[in-house]
Amino acid sequence: MKIYFFGDIHGNEYALEACLQHAAQIKPDEIYCLGDLVGWLPFGDRTLARMRLLGFPTVAGNHDMMVAGLFKDHPQQLDRMQATAYNAGLLSAIPGAVEFLRSLPLFLERENFFITHNNPFLLPAQGEVPAIECFEYLTEAVLEASLSEWSNFPKQVIFSGHDHVPAIYELPAGASSPPELGEIKVHRPPAGQGLTLRLHLSSRYWVKAGSLAMNRDSVPMANSVLYDTVEETITLFRLPFPAVRLGRELQSHFFAPNLTAVRNYIGLLDEYGGDDRVRNGAK
Repeated sequence: MKIYFFGDIHGNEYALEACLQHAAQIKPDEIYCLGDLVGWLPFGDRTLARMRLLGFPTVAGNHDMMVAGLFKDHPQQLDRMQATAYNAGLLSAIPGAVEFLRSLPLFLERENFFITHNNPFLLPAQGEVPAIECFEYLTEAVLEASLSEWSNFPKQVIFSGHDHVPAIYELPAGASSPPELGEIKVHRPPAGQGLTLRLHLSSRYWVKAGSLAMNRDSVPMANSVLYDTVEETITLFRLPFPAVRLGRELQSHFFAPNLTAVRNYIGLLDEYGGDDRVRNGAK
């Protein structure tokens, strides 16, 4: 069975379309979205409309929930709050858009894998309302604090996004009890390239899928994941999309360049040298 994952779209319709075209070539049995359909880029109306039509099973991202008014952000996240406010205003004029974001589940469970936007060990208890504290990035300290629960987690594979950096974390069979941070193997794709990892039956895996926008590893490509349960492999893909076109549209937008994070992203899109150079580095 082939299962395809992507997330952290953040309004990047160009990367979303590249990802969908790639999935059409692979012909997976199932496709899941890891959340953050909106936020950051000022085009959340486009990506939300597309995803609603596609109907893929999707988990809620922190941006989705903040745009839908379910909780507030950290007060120091000024850029992110402004992007949230812009997208909230944009979507408020679209019938059913906010209600759709509010309806997204925090996680999905399947026989051998678990899907959530961020960290399953930071999710609120059943019946509790989520908060921004549920969405800490996977620093070494956060990973270390999660190791005991991860070693006892009933699913072999966790799929999540949020960090905007693609990686596969492996908790090897035979690790200490509780595990130590130094025992975790971290598999990262080379810059601009993909990575395929063959799974060990007794190991556990936490897959960070990367993102379709606002990449934090300075590689402006669309990231996606394929889980092949027959071949027992996980592949991280890097996909080209019209980066320069997106950069120009963002640069000419009346609001987006006011946000430092978006302005830096525009610079990254331009600096990477255009679609041809991106395509040459893709797997």
